[in-house]
Amino acid sequence: MKISSFAKKFNVSIDTVRYYMNLGLLIPLKPGIYYEFDQTCEEDMNLITELKSFEFTLNEIREIIDLKRITLLRDHEDLDFYMQLLERKKAGISYEISKLQSTIQKIDQKTEVLRQKETNKTSVGFSISFLPFLRCPVCSGPLQFQNALIHNESIIDGSIHCTCGYHAEIHKGILYAPNLDNSIQNSAYLYEQKTVGELSPELVNMIEKCSLFTYQNLKNVDLTNKMILEPCIDTFVFLPKYLHLLQENAFYVFCGSKEEMIKKLKAKIDSINPGLKVLYIVNSSLHLPFANNSVDYLIDSISFNDYALFNNIFPLAKLTKICKEDAIIIGCSTYYRHGAKSIRKMKELYPNAYLKNFEKDFIKDNISNYQFQLERNCLIGEIKQPGIYIEHHVKEETAFFEGYIANRMKPLCYSSLRQKLR
Repeated sequence: MKISSFAKKFNVSIDTVRYYMNLGLLIPLKPGIYYEFDQTCEEDMNLITELKSFEFTLNEIREIIDLKRITLLRDHEDLDFYMQLLERKKAGISYEISKLQSTIQKIDQKTEVLRQKETNKTSVGFSISFLPFLRCPVCSGPLQFQNALIHNESIIDGSIHCTCGYHAEIHKGILYAPNLDNSIQNSAYLYEQKTVGELSPELVNMIEKCSLFTYQNLKNVDLTNKMILEPCIDTFVFLPKYLHLLQENAFYVFCGSKEEMIKKLKAKIDSINPGLKVLYIVNSSLHLPFANNSVDYLIDSISFNDYALFNNIFPLAKLTKICKEDAIIIGCSTYYRHGAKSIRKMKELYPNAYLKNFEKDFIKDNISNYQFQLERNCLIGEIKQPGIYIEHHVKEETAFFEGYIANRMKPLCYSSLRQKLR
């Protein structure tokens, strides 16, 4: 029987037959230029098929076939040894079944724990200790609360008003602040399942390094009663993974344009530590209802690049006034080499993007226009394949990721800078 007929008879590929020949499981005759598969080959193939159905490995099958070829498996002693091999395999399979059953039980228990968490989930509002920080973003006047639902010193629902006409809603612990201009942000958001599949492992690793840079620069700082603001979190967000390692007596604020992103972020943080003082804001325009000089730390999770991608304005133009005189920016940015095709493509895809976005000195040049100065920066890494999530990236070009720390300029420094600019 030729190899093609032999393979067809046993419903395997010709490559499989050749592989078995290379392993010595099949030894056909070769009277001429073609192999001939005789009755012995058929018996061996039947045994191979049977033993594979018993979950024997090819190496184990080779041992049994070698035994058969030497002893013919005909006398009592040979058969007894063969039965011992079968019983040993049976015992091994029984053990694996037991392990799998135990694993199934553990999965069931974990699923039940998660189900109970979902069932017992209670609505967590934002702490009333945020109230002294809140002011009208239009006139800086005080805000009045109406129909407030407060539980355990947390505001769950309600509305806030200003005499100038400003109005915002609070629903399930999330503050919905109206947009005061036509600012837009990314239509996708990070926690969307579709988005996760569009991120390359390279980009995920780089974002992890950027998040770690932010955490490392916060962990040894006294954050007692400090406000930490991470705006524009739709595309990337750094702090949540490390919140449980940071101080609980600080005020954390997350702002994004997508309600779905904010809801998912809130659910994640609430499950980690519902006792944290966190305020979640849905807003695209960055007109946030905080008093001037409120924010101690501003976290740039590549959000300055991202906001300036969709809007012809640098985000600090709206955020500087709510930052304290000694405020610090801890952030990461991304850039390309001068003349990169990715920058040209970015301008084609986002014609309204802010000038010089994704160029090396984008952060340094712009923060100085808004009363901040670069204290230090460092290269975190570079990637060539971020995935289709980054639409403007041209294949095989290098995107650089840089961490930086910036301080608020002293009034004298700012005055001197203004003199130079005149």
